[in-house]
Amino acid sequence: MKHLRDPRFRDVVACFETCLAYARAHDDLAAVALKTYGNHGAQISGCVRDHFPQVIKDALRWQARAVTYHNERAYEARPARVRHETIRAIGRAIAKRDGCGFYGPQA
Repeated sequence: MKHLRDPRFRDVVACFETCLAYARAHDDLAAVALKTYGNHGAQISGCVRDHFPQVIKDALRWQARAVTYHNERAYEARPARVRHETIRAIGRAIAKRDGCGFYGPQA
């Protein structure tokens, strides 16, 4: 995608790359926690499961919030007169290129 190399979108790309790095880290930690503590019990948004130790839930919650924060920064970095759909397409292109977790780029 040509926008990934366009200097006008440098901040947008950087924010989405950071967002997706946190999303992948969240997925990795969740996978380890699920393997270690089991996949049962109540589901909790951001924390995955209620029975995880508090330190794991706090780390997962922090990563989920970081995904949202950097996703919002990407949309705030949108240059003037650029459509919202273009920013969304950049996020999807980076997710396809780098991979994303459950909390990938959000519209």
